[in-house]
Amino acid sequence: MIWRAAAVLAVLFWAVMSGLLVRDVYFPEASRFAALPPRMVIDLFLRQSDVFGSTLHLHHHRERIGHASFQISRRIKPNHQTVYDLLARGVVEQPDENDRRIEASWSVACILADAERWQYLKLEAQFPARQASLKMVWSEEHATPEVLVKHGDRVVMNSQDVKMLLGSGKDGALAMLSMLGGGMSKAGAEPEATQLRAREGLMQLAGRERKCFVLTLPLFGPHEIQMIFTEAGELARIDLPDGYSLLEPTIHGLQEGGS
Repeated sequence: MIWRAAAVLAVLFWAVMSGLLVRDVYFPEASRFAALPPRMVIDLFLRQSDVFGSTLHLHHHRERIGHASFQISRRIKPNHQTVYDLLARGVVEQPDENDRRIEASWSVACILADAERWQYLKLEAQFPARQASLKMVWSEEHATPEVLVKHGDRVVMNSQDVKMLLGSGKDGALAMLSMLGGGMSKAGAEPEATQLRAREGLMQLAGRERKCFVLTLPLFGPHEIQMIFTEAGELARIDLPDGYSLLEPTIHGLQEGGS
């Protein structure tokens, strides 16, 4: 089971980070709220410090299954370009088929240029109980990501294996992405589809409706990652596909819902 999940994750990562295009998916009520530059929301998050961190609880639906730390820092390159370094790491605990608890540790590091364009992404995961590991690295300087899945010292999957699964050309990868993501129209794809987007929103906090900000990163098919910030710039929640979410514990205790 773990190898099937690792293979699917590797295929999705390879396809998305190779620059393949996915359709845009918005909140049904998105037209009610103004679009914003992503940099504005991230800078608000960093308003009091150039380095700001958050500790979040990982939930699957209503069940807490782990925790994570989230950090963003801002720097200016010698060419005067502003980049944002994002770092998240955490632990996942979930029951396996025999109703036992297993532990996985993971980390994600990425670089955003001008708070909009991805320059670098690295994902690592360790599964100690199964002696398994997963590593994926992508950079805009290279055409395709590097993928490595290991069981102990044995290589189970690498970048060449993923390329063979997807086919030698872009169309093969696009077809795989379309099948896993529920279908996609080539004609409707645009280069901006994988860019970070920001808009205003509303959330329920302490029984009152409050303004919030939503950062959205489209993934594959109808899936996306949504980061929800309070009006003051505090990270309240990160919504992930398939019912997973990262919640700030203090704000979550006051929150009745969000949109």
